[in-house]
Amino acid sequence: MIASSKVTEQAESRWTLIVERFRAACILHRENRDAESRQIIKGELPVLIKSWIKLLPTSLKEDAKADLRDMFTKEQSLVDQGMRLQNVFRETLVQQIIPQVEEQVAAKYRAIYLREQQKRAHDLEAVRKRTWVKLSSPEATSLESSQERRISINDVRSMIDAVQENDSQLIANSMLPLDQIVGTLDRARVDTILSES
Repeated sequence: MIASSKVTEQAESRWTLIVERFRAACILHRENRDAESRQIIKGELPVLIKSWIKLLPTSLKEDAKADLRDMFTKEQSLVDQGMRLQNVFRETLVQQIIPQVEEQVAAKYRAIYLREQQKRAHDLEAVRKRTWVKLSSPEATSLESSQERRISINDVRSMIDAVQENDSQLIANSMLPLDQIVGTLDRARVDTILSES
């Protein structure tokens, strides 16, 4: 904008509002919201620009037109660059980052499920090898109630429910650490993709 030492704070504030509203109009236009964009361009901006020019000293009014043209060009270019960057980021996210993170999460869940299945199979084998003696004392009753519930080996749905129910803390603790997520982002080579576009 015109050298800010020559304009009032009110004129500077009005200029900032003009830039913000024009940028909003450009963004709305890029989002195919043309009616809203037109409302700003034809309804709001002319009034703001006239009031801004009235706040300028007479000697700067010619420079104001050049400043407006420069600002219009700069803001349109900025919005275009932002749109390209958003598209690159969206494509990178959808095609590279999300699938990698999903695969890592799925691998964690598979590993937890397999460990749980192996543990249950080992425990079941140990139970089968044990000699059973029926105790009738109160201690035996409380011991029986505190043991894990038994699930038929063919009841997969109950096994899954039990894993989710009993091991929610294990699952929460084993979720991907931040450094693995950041590593995935790093391996996605976002900077390479940005430099290619």
